[in-house]
Amino acid sequence: MVNLLQIGTSGVLGHQQMLNTTGNNISNVNTEGYSRQRTQHNSQIDNMGLARSDTGREINQFAQAEVLLDTSKFNNRDKFLTEITRTDQVLSDSSNNLGSGVSTLFESFHTLNDDPTSLSTRELALSDAKSLVSSFSSVGKQLQSQVKTANNEITAKPDLLNALIKEIHGLNQQVMIANNTSQGVSGTLLDKRDESIKALASEIDISTIANDNKSISINLISGQPLVMQSSVSQFTVVTNNPDTSINELALNIDSNQILLQEIELGGTVGALFSFRDEAVSPALREIGQLALGIGSAINSQNRMGLDLNGQLGKDIYGMPGTMAQGYHDNSNSEHMVTSTIRPTEGGALTVNQYQVTMTSPLTFDVYEIKNGVQSTNPLPISGAYPGPVTVDEHGFDIDFSAATGGFKSGDKFILSPTLFNFDDYQVIASRPEDIALSSALRSSRNTNNITDSQLIVSSIFDSSLSFSNNALNMAAPQRVTVNNSGDFDIFDGNGTLLATSSGALLGLDLLANSVPPLNPQAGYEINISGNPNSGESFSLHYNTNSAGDNTNGLKLAGLESENTLRQNKVTSGGNQMTISEGISALIAGIGNKTRAARVDQSASESKLTQSQNWVESVSGVNLDEEAANMVRYEQAYNASARVVSISKEIFDTILNAAR
Repeated sequence: MVNLLQIGTSGVLGHQQMLNTTGNNISNVNTEGYSRQRTQHNSQIDNMGLARSDTGREINQFAQAEVLLDTSKFNNRDKFLTEITRTDQVLSDSSNNLGSGVSTLFESFHTLNDDPTSLSTRELALSDAKSLVSSFSSVGKQLQSQVKTANNEITAKPDLLNALIKEIHGLNQQVMIANNTSQGVSGTLLDKRDESIKALASEIDISTIANDNKSISINLISGQPLVMQSSVSQFTVVTNNPDTSINELALNIDSNQILLQEIELGGTVGALFSFRDEAVSPALREIGQLALGIGSAINSQNRMGLDLNGQLGKDIYGMPGTMAQGYHDNSNSEHMVTSTIRPTEGGALTVNQYQVTMTSPLTFDVYEIKNGVQSTNPLPISGAYPGPVTVDEHGFDIDFSAATGGFKSGDKFILSPTLFNFDDYQVIASRPEDIALSSALRSSRNTNNITDSQLIVSSIFDSSLSFSNNALNMAAPQRVTVNNSGDFDIFDGNGTLLATSSGALLGLDLLANSVPPLNPQAGYEINISGNPNSGESFSLHYNTNSAGDNTNGLKLAGLESENTLRQNKVTSGGNQMTISEGISALIAGIGNKTRAARVDQSASESKLTQSQNWVESVSGVNLDEEAANMVRYEQAYNASARVVSISKEIFDTILNAAR
């Protein structure tokens, strides 16, 4: 009888606990992060009913680990898509249409060539040049604002990350304490910790390790510890080295600080870094390359002509320089290194950055940084300290003269020649007369020449060298004769032989290729077209009375279809593109990144849904199943209660029989 009472009582208590667990599951069916719980029973080994009941969560550790990885990946892709979409919208906005602005400017040049003396038409062309500057400035400043916004978000992240890390560590302590009690750790406490870990995983890529004392250690996916059993690491903001305008993250582990600048963090935080450093910042340098390339091409052509007053043309656009950023451990933080765009060489500019490394107080090497990878060998340069020093075939000069005091070996600087203050990019031509539509030099052929060969002025890159008082200096090269050897003899205005250029070079760059070379001191370059005969001669003249001439204006208008910009390729052969191709490449580049991000976001969302469904199939509450369990446990409870009742009836019967 006593045995029967004990068996019934254990059944009542056990199934009451099962009913409580089932009711708790039903109550929390809509609770975020709740894991279904189950009460497990063991039979007494002496057949005396149920042993102690244990209630725990229904979980699959592999499914939970998969959710953490997929959560981090989805948040990374989703955040990057959100950010890159804003950049794509700026570039595709009709009010910021760079392509339309370029087309309008060159249409004005075409119209101007119909009447080179019209001041109103010249004024319109100058206005269109300013409108193009405004478009570049508007796009550039909007993208700079996006960089600033991303940087501000990065700066604010340590507060959130550190709070989550401390929260998880605190929950770990509660779990370890509860684990040493008779009641054990509640599923609710474990669920709360899992939700905090999931929140951390949405921000950064993490890995988890379950410890024997029920605590969980958390590391960055790259291995750095975040949550340890007895301590935590904390994120902090540090200034980028050398760019002090942006911030990076560092991790303080005990008394050590680890910079995370080169570590892929994943999650939302990683997406912000990817957007800032790999998407919008390169796009800004690309916009700068376009603006400087267009300005340089128009300036170069305008300097080759004469304005409406018969004066040599000057620059239409101001070409802003940049200041290098010195590394924090340089010998003197006040040292300055600057870069300026070389006249006529804007088409050689790349979107890349450059590192200047001092090898001694007076010598240095220049390395190209393309897509974050520094070139193995230094670039060739022309000139010496303190400059200006030309970085050959890259379109800019470096100048050290602004530095106070001497440099030291090991000092390093980062240059971004196409990343400048957009307020400094302006139209500096103030009068419509400044547009130089006439050719500055005209050529003539000797009347005795037989072939159709022509003397062509290919460029005027420094009008101060061979021109004065609206005339070509007598000492300047201005007559070319083909000698009996087929080479080109070059004479000044007094008939003095200055140099000879080899006929094997097919008449290209006669002044630069002559012996002795006549450039860069001449300030202009000439070519001979065709195959002239020995004895044929050609002459250069200053183009006086040129007001109605549109020879240079036609070349200005033709720049739209010329290969005036450099593509971003490793090799230089065939590495030029037109202005419209450059703008299309910029827009298409961001557009392609946006489309790829959209595909990645969709794929990662599907993968996250799949892993969440896996967790839900194990840990989620199914109301139909719980309702069935409720009926089953109620029947078992009632049956156990009946056993107790029967044992009482038997006990009463025995008592009555003994009386």
